[in-house]
Amino acid sequence: MELTDAGPIVILSILAVTLFALVVIGWPRPPIRGLRAGSRAGQVLLLNAVVVTLALAILNDQYVFYSTWADLFGARSTYVQSHHGGTVKEALSAPVHGTGLPKTSALHADYALPQPGSRLQTYSVLDPSAGTRVQVLVHLPVGYNPNSSRRYPVILGLHGFPATPTSFVNHNFLGSATRLTAEHKLAPTIFVIPQIDVPPDVDTECLNGPPGSPQSETWLTSVVPVWALTHLRVRTDRGSWATMGYSYGAWCSAVLSMRHPDIFGASIVLQGYYRPEFAQSYRPLSSAQLRTYDLIHLASSDPPPLAMWILASRQDHGSYPSTAAFLRAARRPLSITSVILAEGGHRPSVYEPYSAAALTWLGETLPGFRP
Repeated sequence: MELTDAGPIVILSILAVTLFALVVIGWPRPPIRGLRAGSRAGQVLLLNAVVVTLALAILNDQYVFYSTWADLFGARSTYVQSHHGGTVKEALSAPVHGTGLPKTSALHADYALPQPGSRLQTYSVLDPSAGTRVQVLVHLPVGYNPNSSRRYPVILGLHGFPATPTSFVNHNFLGSATRLTAEHKLAPTIFVIPQIDVPPDVDTECLNGPPGSPQSETWLTSVVPVWALTHLRVRTDRGSWATMGYSYGAWCSAVLSMRHPDIFGASIVLQGYYRPEFAQSYRPLSSAQLRTYDLIHLASSDPPPLAMWILASRQDHGSYPSTAAFLRAARRPLSITSVILAEGGHRPSVYEPYSAAALTWLGETLPGFRP
């Protein structure tokens, strides 16, 4: 009986109902009065424990945080690494449509840091479409000097949903980047980590809705990058910009980079998916409009010149089916390196151990990230 089978939920449900019935009828009833209260308290505690375990089992069945008993107890999965689509050289040299990022010489720049001396900076950036200021965290490389003319490559860090930029910071991505930089496997890199959704409780799927609704795609591919050019010492070529995200942020990483390869040369996608999955409470686009955002279709019909590093687990039912379809569909000049785990649920401890491999790949792939 596997962890995600119906068996554990059925057994726990029967056990919970049985314990509840015993509590109601007051059985067993010890003959000694002093033991009765203790017996009943023990039954109630056991019932609560079973109910909580049942709730966790139901949640796990829905979201597949843990896919097997071995996964639950921390066993590392085997994996297969493969390549799909064209070569990295094709992805970097093929023609790109779009204007890319503006040159900083044409912008009014202010490179002063709000928290001088700290590697983690907190900014409040105006989103014009929402008319509100939004948090953007920036993680600077060791030795960053706002008064220097040196410019750095950028990773746009994309968190899950619902979450905040701090969620991205709390993973091991920044630590991995610092260590790889010290080992000369990755160039010193700036992470720009914005709040994805404005407002943060709306699942926009990183797309633009109709006028008057959230414009997340514009926020993440136009407002934030241009803001970065005027506040940080960053490079402007597509070979120096990449996206990186996990779960919901992984979908954002894929869709933003595939639709804007004039800005981003690479994308790291950790347990993502490849078709938008809106919540029932927010459906801004029609089925026909969403066709534009079907990355599986895009990968085969009009593949962008982009290098991608993708991680998924075969037992992650929310991520793997569309990942497998996406990899089958990939055509040049789209270039994909995939790591497919044999086991593993949908949670940070599955993808975090591979962040160093993903960033090492980035350092070997895009010119701006090469040490």
